[in-house]
Amino acid sequence: MSYSSCRRLSPFILSLFHTSLSSVTHQLFQSTLTNKLKESMTSLKELNGRLGTQPYVAGYSPSREDAKAFAEMFGSHTAVIEWAARMASYYQAEREQLLKGAPSSSKKEDDDDIDLFGDATEEEAAALEAKKKKDADAKKAKKEIIAKSSILFDVKPWDDTVDLEALAKKLHAIERDGLLWGDHKLVPVAFGVKKLQQLIVIEDDKISGDDLEDLIMSFQNDVQSMDIVAWNKI
Repeated sequence: MSYSSCRRLSPFILSLFHTSLSSVTHQLFQSTLTNKLKESMTSLKELNGRLGTQPYVAGYSPSREDAKAFAEMFGSHTAVIEWAARMASYYQAEREQLLKGAPSSSKKEDDDDIDLFGDATEEEAAALEAKKKKDADAKKAKKEIIAKSSILFDVKPWDDTVDLEALAKKLHAIERDGLLWGDHKLVPVAFGVKKLQQLIVIEDDKISGDDLEDLIMSFQNDVQSMDIVAWNKI
């Protein structure tokens, strides 16, 4: 083969090489991206579980851990942050509707064919009314937001003879609609006396501050007083 022929073939061979390299690089990128997504989903599940019982990563106020988690999730990608904020502004029901996709044009045309004031049959009229009612109920459901609060409170015993762990078990055994018991811990006060610090999540329409106080103070033989430390809307 002549030198000139080799020169003519070189761009073709080089093109094949670049194509193969691009394919391999793309596959490696896709594999890495898939693994990263799996790791991210696992981390998000863990983070979601933690934030289910407290408003922030490390407790009840924003901290370095929150900033670190936010940076790991979004970095400096401001467009992604803005997109996430926009998507979060929609109700869960609206996002679920987006997942299902918009109704097909043929279905819309079928609906348009139903004319209550024309030749529509009773069955068609009833079907249209049922659809309207269903759509109205769906819109109403979107507007219903369950207001919740995360509450941290202290329970002070009469003296150091009160078994606070046993008291915590009694409290956690209480079941009320709209009440979720979270973590608790014992905090030293003075002279060997400790207090019980308890975290709960409530539905605002079902559990009030007075309800909570009555609930805790019902254990009058063990409890001297209870104080709200933090009350945050979630």
